[in-house]
Amino acid sequence: MVTRSGWALLCAAFLSAVPAWAAPPQEGGDAEQIVLKFVKHGSPDRPVARFQPESCPACAPVTTPLFNADNPRETVVALRVPRRRSLELSFDGPRLAVRRVLLSGGDVPFRSGPHGVVVLLPPVATDAITAAEVATHIVEPGMVLRFEHADPARRAGAYATGPFPDRQRRAANVLEFAQREVVRRLGLGEEAEREGLGRIQIMGFDTNAPHGHVDAPPHVHMHLRWPDDTGTQIGHYHIGPDGLLTENIVGVKGLGTPERRFGRGDTFTSIAPDGRGLYSHRITARGWLEIAQPGGRSCLIKPDGGAGFDAGAQVVCGDEPATRIAVTDDLRGVLTVVTGPVTEVFRYDPDTGALLSPAIAPAPPPSVFVADTDPDIRLVPRTDPRTLH
Repeated sequence: MVTRSGWALLCAAFLSAVPAWAAPPQEGGDAEQIVLKFVKHGSPDRPVARFQPESCPACAPVTTPLFNADNPRETVVALRVPRRRSLELSFDGPRLAVRRVLLSGGDVPFRSGPHGVVVLLPPVATDAITAAEVATHIVEPGMVLRFEHADPARRAGAYATGPFPDRQRRAANVLEFAQREVVRRLGLGEEAEREGLGRIQIMGFDTNAPHGHVDAPPHVHMHLRWPDDTGTQIGHYHIGPDGLLTENIVGVKGLGTPERRFGRGDTFTSIAPDGRGLYSHRITARGWLEIAQPGGRSCLIKPDGGAGFDAGAQVVCGDEPATRIAVTDDLRGVLTVVTGPVTEVFRYDPDTGALLSPAIAPAPPPSVFVADTDPDIRLVPRTDPRTLH
């Protein structure tokens, strides 16, 4: 077991500098930063909402790169607004072109205005910047899987031009659910929950740079978020153009020393708050992935049929028969996951990614669902459907 002093030394070896996109700029004053998503009716080739400052002289547009966006699906507008105030904000644009207005994944009421729409903004107690995210959260004991929907119509940031990372994203889809299967087989989620160690978070990568989260190059995560977010060792398992894993770049959230690289063949162990090693990851020489309990069982995730994980995966734990994993996302609201003989169907809101089918377990507070750079979101009143996810 790693002692607390050993953990301190371990931290010093691979602490991560916080990326430039880790948090929005914080300005003084009694104001909060918000992001509104105006979902388009049809696919207008122009923005459907432009903020009218006359409707709120105390509000100000946010010009941080990638916080505002326009694509065939939506127009995204970032503002600073007075804290804890009920506001009516006017936006110019074609009135019938707005189908929904979203704040942090929840619908906000709006009505027709003189030149567009008027948004009835509820009081906001802290920054609410995640409206542009399109991800589905699947909650299980001690674990949450954040599945990102890679829609080429929303591509932005590092993926705005050039070949779309379709193969890497399909590989990430498979690896996310393959890691979920390993968490189940090894009982890692139950152990984390039973012993109060935090929550395992499995994630892929965004391709639409929501709130400036560029999220490149393509990768997957499986990290343990400690209680109260006091220490999160975040590995980035990079996916190459061939759909195989290349390296793991590890840092600890919120601390400012250099990241540490784990190449193929190297083992990285995720540490629990009490200093023990909870599980380890090792990218094999062939770009496959091994997950193990220190001194205990291990599982190997290897490609199924093709050269890369985009074609599917097999999970092999000890002498047990291999279990095939295949994932299909139609981007219209149906995510299908095949795990051996079992086929699961997850239905989601294609505008937000919010899960529509029942969750396996009661959801924890919203802070555990956000990506590894997002703040805890609290609205007054709550309008985020992730309060139930």
